[in-house]
Amino acid sequence: MNCRFEEHRLYIGVNYHPHDWPEERWEKDIALMKKSGFNVIRLGHLCWDSFEPEEGRFEFEWFDRVMDLCAEAGLGVVLDLAARPAPVWVHRLCPGCDIGAKSGRPVPAVRRYMEDVADPDYQRYALRFAEKLASRYREHPALMAFGLCNEQGSGYPSFSEASRKRFQRWLEKKYGTVEALNRTWAAQRWSRRLQSFDDVVFPENEVDSGMPEARLDMRRFFSDGIGSFLTQMRKTVEACAPGIPHSSNHYSGHRELGFDLMKWAGGFVDYPGIGHYPGFEMNDKAHYANMILRERLGEQEKPIWGLEFQSGWHGVFDGPRGWLYSQAMLSLLFRNQMVAGWTWRSMLNGEEEFLGGLLGHDGYPTPNLTEYQRIAADFARLEATGLFPVRSDARIAVAFSQESMWEMGLHPMHFRQPYTEAVLQAHKALFRLNMDYNMVSLAELKKSYGLLIIPGHAVMEKRAAEAVRGFAETGGTVVMTGYSAVTDETGRAFDSPCPGGLTEVFGLRVAGFSRAGMPGPDGTRVPKEREIRFFGEAGRKHPEHTKGQERFSDEPIRASLEYTERLELRGAECLAAFENGEPAVTVHSWGRGRAVYLAAESSQPVLERILRMYLPCPEVPEGVQRREIGPGAEFFVNLTAREITVPVREGGQGVLSGTICGEKIVLPPFGAELVIRQKQSFRRETGGTSAPGAGSNDRYMKQDRA
Repeated sequence: MNCRFEEHRLYIGVNYHPHDWPEERWEKDIALMKKSGFNVIRLGHLCWDSFEPEEGRFEFEWFDRVMDLCAEAGLGVVLDLAARPAPVWVHRLCPGCDIGAKSGRPVPAVRRYMEDVADPDYQRYALRFAEKLASRYREHPALMAFGLCNEQGSGYPSFSEASRKRFQRWLEKKYGTVEALNRTWAAQRWSRRLQSFDDVVFPENEVDSGMPEARLDMRRFFSDGIGSFLTQMRKTVEACAPGIPHSSNHYSGHRELGFDLMKWAGGFVDYPGIGHYPGFEMNDKAHYANMILRERLGEQEKPIWGLEFQSGWHGVFDGPRGWLYSQAMLSLLFRNQMVAGWTWRSMLNGEEEFLGGLLGHDGYPTPNLTEYQRIAADFARLEATGLFPVRSDARIAVAFSQESMWEMGLHPMHFRQPYTEAVLQAHKALFRLNMDYNMVSLAELKKSYGLLIIPGHAVMEKRAAEAVRGFAETGGTVVMTGYSAVTDETGRAFDSPCPGGLTEVFGLRVAGFSRAGMPGPDGTRVPKEREIRFFGEAGRKHPEHTKGQERFSDEPIRASLEYTERLELRGAECLAAFENGEPAVTVHSWGRGRAVYLAAESSQPVLERILRMYLPCPEVPEGVQRREIGPGAEFFVNLTAREITVPVREGGQGVLSGTICGEKIVLPPFGAELVIRQKQSFRRETGGTSAPGAGSNDRYMKQDRA
């Protein structure tokens, strides 16, 4: 059977590691996958030496049988080109493959992701392996797509001597002269002037860390090494197997290593991919996982692939019934096309020994398999409508800056709200308001938007500032929070008024700041819980910021804020004030648009209130996500463990329940529904109906061991 990728399908399946299991299990496992309604399987990751046990000796015959079984079952294979972890023999032949500790000494690879992917000798072997694997299976009927290795970006930076030499060349190419490097790194401070690029050492060692400007460049250097390698992987795959799609569940946001996805995505991304692990309740972890879906999507036109999707969790066998189902349905709203569960069977040993799979250690199905079977059944019903994967024409953008994340992490005493937390607060505000958005690079805006949110964007390079200026001039609304536009692209604090390069746009100057718990200007301690009152139209035009009730439009907002700024208004109007009368939120007309400023760290409740002023926000019960995904088609997901009644714009047919809906529908706990107005038509190629969570799913809990 030919399992080539079809762009208008939804894919549900699992990650499988046949090299972990006896050959006699393969056919049984794959038969159960087919019976469960799966149509995709991810193979090949983390097992380079199963294909090439020693240098130049390739063994593919065992994997041919796995691929043939998948083709017979109609399972499309996403074949991962497992360039990581590197086999022991690669480390032996390529000393530069070993990462270096901060002392510079080589560190043995005792676990996965302990190789320097920027090492040229390692790359030669890795790209040769990718070429061999892609060439062998490019025509196989089971092949659907390739994966560009596994979790690139995770691991450890290498401080080896070879890496240091590459760092020196990287800096010389960037700065041209050592004098320019000295200026950028403020080398005059503490007598750290360099005489040549050969004097450069890594600005971190086992004793201490150096200048933050040098450390920022170091993070960029490591990022470029990963991004360049991924680009080479893409070129290798496309040369060997032209026309075959590819993806990658990279780990660009890894705190210790990572890379700048916004910079490198154009070099390697075909279908954006992700490993999606939201946990088992709708807390900040789940919100963060869903926010990262947006970061991986960026401004891509193609949907995202959940190349890994949570089943169990570390130390958690399974979660609330329906939770995984609700997260899969929610991911569809965020333009997901694929759910590949991690993992098929709980592993019997290794670092993920107790990460629960769809089968237990004993080979019997778990409740996680029941969840995935339910997802598969409803994916088939949704796919038949022709409305999936969801297409988006988002009119809202949220700025994301890996460099701001690095810069703010270098100054934790000042930037006490981590950058990812600042972006998460914006995400949660939009999530609560049921608003779709794209995550963007300010300097590389590709699409047109009506509203742009810039949360805690510390680094403001000139191109980014010009993009913000132009956005407002042409009629857009910009909302920016405190901690933004503090340094230029080198990490140097602006010597002009802040927000750097944008004071005219926002019509204000940041004149100082206060921190919760510290004495304020009047000697009293600044409270952690701040009260923010928004002015009515008459109140904000008034020259004084009084607390008279007649001047305010609604009840005050209470927000927990560690950091607040004192503003000097230079043309901006005050939209809201703190309890002491100081401006909390301002607005300034610029060109045909407006620039709104929050004089505090990024905060969900305050951003939510600001956004309600400028967005047509649908009224949806808390705990429900709702989108109109096509003409006359509304998709609802209940993320709570309780039944919720939700208004429907017009009556219609429930695709998942098979019932006729009136002005309201009742969503079961962790349930979902697609309502299509009765005057609309949709394709339906799957038979039968069932309410979410009902039917014969329980039978899978009683079947024999696979």
